Amino acid sequence: MVSVLHPFLFPLVCTAFLTPPSLFAQQSSEQAIVAHFQAGQHAVKSGQLELAVAEFTKVLRLSPSLVEAQVNLGLAHHLLGQYGESVAVLAKAARQQPDLVPANLFLGIGYLKLGWHQKAVGPLERVVRLEPANREARRALAACRLADGDYRGAAREFQALFTLEPDKTEAWFQLGRNYTEAASRLVRRMSLEHRRTAWGHRLAGDLYSQTQRWGLAAQEYQEALTIDPAQPGLHGNLGSVYVHQGKLAEASAEFRSELQPDPNNEQALLGLAEVNLAKGEVGAAREQVEQLWKSSPEFLVFQSDFPGIELGRDAAQRLIADLHTSPGDVPSHFLLVALCRIAGETDKAHEYQVALLRRMKERVQERSATGREVPEQLCQARRYAACVQALASKSPLDAAGYLLLGKARLALRQFEAASDAFAAALPLARDGAEVIYRLARSYQVLADECFSRVEELAPDSWRMHQVRAEAYKLRYEDERAIGEYERAAQLRPDAPELYEELGALHLIKNSPEEARAALEKALKLEPSRPRTLYLLGQLYVTGREQEKAIPYLQKALRYDANLLEARATLGKAYLRAGRPGAAVSELEKALSLDFYGDLHYLLYQAYRGLGKVELARSALSRSEEMRKNSVARDRDKLERWLKKD
Repeated sequence: MVSVLHPFLFPLVCTAFLTPPSLFAQQSSEQAIVAHFQAGQHAVKSGQLELAVAEFTKVLRLSPSLVEAQVNLGLAHHLLGQYGESVAVLAKAARQQPDLVPANLFLGIGYLKLGWHQKAVGPLERVVRLEPANREARRALAACRLADGDYRGAAREFQALFTLEPDKTEAWFQLGRNYTEAASRLVRRMSLEHRRTAWGHRLAGDLYSQTQRWGLAAQEYQEALTIDPAQPGLHGNLGSVYVHQGKLAEASAEFRSELQPDPNNEQALLGLAEVNLAKGEVGAAREQVEQLWKSSPEFLVFQSDFPGIELGRDAAQRLIADLHTSPGDVPSHFLLVALCRIAGETDKAHEYQVALLRRMKERVQERSATGREVPEQLCQARRYAACVQALASKSPLDAAGYLLLGKARLALRQFEAASDAFAAALPLARDGAEVIYRLARSYQVLADECFSRVEELAPDSWRMHQVRAEAYKLRYEDERAIGEYERAAQLRPDAPELYEELGALHLIKNSPEEARAALEKALKLEPSRPRTLYLLGQLYVTGREQEKAIPYLQKALRYDANLLEARATLGKAYLRAGRPGAAVSELEKALSLDFYGDLHYLLYQAYRGLGKVELARSALSRSEEMRKNSVARDRDKLERWLKKD
């Protein structure tokens, strides 16, 4: 995830403190400045940041234009979480010396922490111009781009950060987290702006499918089809869900509906092949694969997880025996690769895989040598490539053009280029539902690819255990997630994020003592971690210990003013503590999180406590309206996506 206060930022701040060499050469009346400056530096080294602020302030009273003292004072305020004071001082230093990297870097980060992401961009871009390899500046700049909805710019920063990370396992992990963060923001936007559209239901169905909650996924796809029955891909998605549910007749009907407007639809043909395998009809399955081989030969190479259903070893062996009576061609080889793998015949599976790849290579060479196309029609991949070439020659493209370009690149498995096209379409399409859907899905695919690379490079690393834990968490398998986080923590005991996640899971499981222990361990490792502070505050609010909760929540917001979950919880704590005025201030700022009317109901209570009858009535009315329009399964489906950091 993009972090604007990276775990390794503290030593970077400390090394950014400046020493003015010319100052120490002066005598007499300058001795007081020297003494206070040295006292400030000593205070920083000993962790006495309040004393450092006092000493550098004294220096500036004696020498108001001393840039080194301005920077050091700004950095001391920054470490204290006093971002307003920090940016005020650092802005002066940056005006005096525009090319001073520490001043611009922490000025930009400070603005971002205050929620002023647009003001942060200028100083951060200046740092990147001066130091292109400055990872902290690029992290903060990526956060600014995301906050501004500039996904294209954010992705450029993600990719730059990837090239700057010397540890490739860490580089792939962080890139995956960054794409996950971008996808999560788009999911949130879809749920806010387009939840009741066909694309909104489709995205919800996709998320349910990813967590193997087939019944809920089917409901979402059915609702999407009710709104837009002609939307390409929807029947195929519903058919795939039915396959996993064992509803083979229903699945077959959906795949055939998908094939009516597009007889060569790859998802539907492969789905029908799965259905026929499940029914034991290997000849029919081979017919579908043969059609795919004619229309989309390249597509077959990437189907390493086919079939997606459980057949069992005995069934697989029976199907293998039936296939041996078929011609030894590509469709048979494709099916034999999958069936031999299921039957445990790994050597045979490898043998058929080699034969399949050899035949694919021969097919490409034949086409290249003769200039002839596939007899029935132009190969799907060639059509997509021609589409990309035609669109790339046009400049500039409109929203529809970028959307088409993205789809073509997606079909060619050019996921990074596809996401770039969708991101370019987003502002032109005025945040249209389909573009949001396509961009979110492309980022999810990119994230999955990144995490697959982590597994290839370091399958037993702490990062891989963390990846597995997050996958279990999304599937609500909390015990298995906890086990993976604990294994990761054994390998990397100094990583506060692991204990933070453990604390969050124990909160979900209503295990307050375990949650407190994990969160306190995270804070010991990183005392200024905003989400950990928020979770501790939430723990105490849940236990109705609001007076204990309030300082943690206040501190969380001091370090990250953008943490709206902390504002909502702080508003609740203030309300319970009998401080309705303070509650209103926090709740009003957090209302964008309110999907089910809960925050509006708290706001109603706070207004009522202040005697503001009309405002209370309006908040209650809005709460009731939101509750009426929501259903329990919406909360069940999106709660973890929307809370994901």
